[in-house]
Parts: sequence; C-alpha cells; structure tokens
Amino acid sequence: MQKRPIKRISLYNEFHCIGAACSVNCCRGWKVPIDRDMYLKYLKEKGLFGFLLRCSIHHSGELTAFRSTLHGCPFWGLDRLCRMQKKRGTDYMPAVCIQFPRQLYNLDFFCEETLYLACPEAARLFLVSAAAHKPFDFTVTEDTPGYEVNTTNDDREFLDYLLQSREELASMLDGKTAFDSMAVLDYGRDAQNACLSQTPLPSPLGYTSDMRYPMEIEKLNTLFFKGFYHPSLRTVLPFLNQLCQKYIRSFYRLSQRNPAAADKKLARLKQNLYQKLPNLDGLLQQYYVYYLYTNFLDIFEDYSFSKHLLFGIAKTHMLWVFFALYAEHKKQISTEELAKIIAVYERRAPQIEDALKLL
Repeated sequence: MQKRPIKRISLYNEFHCIGAACSVNCCRGWKVPIDRDMYLKYLKEKGLFGFLLRCSIHHSGELTAFRSTLHGCPFWGLDRLCRMQKKRGTDYMPAVCIQFPRQLYNLDFFCEETLYLACPEAARLFLVSAAAHKPFDFTVTEDTPGYEVNTTNDDREFLDYLLQSREELASMLDGKTAFDSMAVLDYGRDAQNACLSQTPLPSPLGYTSDMRYPMEIEKLNTLFFKGFYHPSLRTVLPFLNQLCQKYIRSFYRLSQRNPAAADKKLARLKQNLYQKLPNLDGLLQQYYVYYLYTNFLDIFEDYSFSKHLLFGIAKTHMLWVFFALYAEHKKQISTEELAKIIAVYERRAPQIEDALKLL
C-alpha cells in the first residue's frame, strides 16, 4: 500500500485508554467481531486457553464474533480489564478491540482518523474541547495506512466538493445557524437533487432560514420506539436502559392520550436542563459539527445528503432528551456524567437511522 495523506482530528492524539477506571467499558454493549486472520490464529492456539477461545466464538451468517454474556465479552475480567490482553498481549486481540475508539477511514486518496464518542474518555475529550470552543482541526501527515480502503468511489472531484461543503457547514454552525435549521436540510435536498440531475452542486453558504426542523414528541417517539429502544438494553447497557425506561414512563402514555401536553412537558424538561447546562445550545451545535467531521463523508459512498444531514439532526435532538432525563432531579451534572451518557447513547444511536424513513 502506498503512502498517502493521513488527517487526524485534534482530539485523536489526546486520547489514551483509562482501562479499569472507565465508566462504561468497551467490552459491553455490542458484539465483538473477529477478523479472519485472528480467527485462524485462534484455531491454532493449543491448550486450555485455545479451548476457551474456540468455545467463545459464535458464527452468525458472515459474522464471526465472541459470544455475548450478561457481562459482555467473555474475556472481560472481574478487574474490568481484558483477560486476553493480560495473557497474550494486543497481538491476540481482534482488530476492532485494538482500534476502538479510533475511527479509521481510508478514502484511497487520503485517510481520516477520528474518535468514536461511544467511548467515555473520547466523549470527555469532546466535551472539554466543546466547552473551550476549540475547533475540530485536522493535522496532516504522510504515511502508509495499516488498514484497507473503505470506499468503492473514485470520483475525486466529488470528494473535494464534500470536503469543502463540510467546512462550509461547520462555519455556518459556528455562526448563527442552528444545527436543526431548515437551511441545512434545504441544502441537503438541493445537493441530492443536483447529484441525480447531474447539475452544478450548491454551496451550503447560499442557504439561510429562520425555521427549524420540528422535533415534537410524536417524531421522538418514532425514533425511540421504531429504532433506538430495544428490551435487550436491560442486560447489555443497563445505564442506558434506565434512561429509556424513564422516557417511557414520562412520555409514552401521556403522548398517546394528549400529544400537546406531552410536548409541553418535553419543553419544561428542556428548560430545566438549561438551568444545569446554560451552554446547552453551544454543546449541541458542537455535537452536530463533530458528527459532520465523523460522518458527512459517508455521502461519498451513497450520495444521500438528506438522509445523513437529517440523521445528525435526529441524533442531536435525542441526545439532549437523555441529558434532560438524567438531570431532571439533580442539582448539577458533571462532565464525567455527560460523557457517560454520550458514550452509552452513541452505542445505540446508529439504530435511529432505521426510523428516519418514518418521519
């Protein structure tokens, strides 16, 4: 593989795993896939450890992964550390375990390396940066990436357009444009139509609107019940499940009987959150900007401007709801608590995309 520019987001080099001190261990909340090279290595391992390895592997279709237990990965020890890493080192860990929470995106022309906020420490770094109003800059080095190309698209002109548009959207959100402004979605609609009709692509800077995308309780319920929530959260992510149960108790029956009353209750909940997080609006803006830096280039593969921009808006709206539910009866909420909420939320947030078509 040839050398190419590698762009690392500003938070990347600040990250280090805090191990047993982590509030939401990465060994819990999802399946741990095993890459083929590591799987073949496990098959050759001898002795009791090799036997335990093979007993812990599960095949489902094309996915090979470790079997999930009530406590997550079978190699997560009582000391909250990885028993496999302690016994054999990182050479025996699946690639996803070594990389997480690093998001490594090889676009062939260049690579981008960012952090998933599904890790509490990565989320904490994001919150500290957002509070200090630091921009999410990229540093660029020239190197040979150790990971494969993630795209089949080779349209460099379109990729350059996406990079420029991402910067323009970020600058809009750093100004007076709200993350859920209809200007963002109007741009996405026109950009997508331009792709389909092969007409000149627009600039986000040409769009303004005083209207905001409405996210009333009916839409939140659709996102929550048709995508986000699942009963399995009770065992895989108990902390997130507690917040989900609070949402259900607070809004489900009320929204069925009287949606207007549920919307008013949601508005009061947000006002209460402002008392604990006066800079909530700025935080949500930064969360959406970070979403753009980690997800906007997915459009390079599917050309779905509207879907990706709306997904970010939906994600951001649901996040403040979970903040508000957690903070409702608290005097204050710490950065560490916010980071924990973000981390568990991010582990389920991709499922929101399943419900977008129902909005």
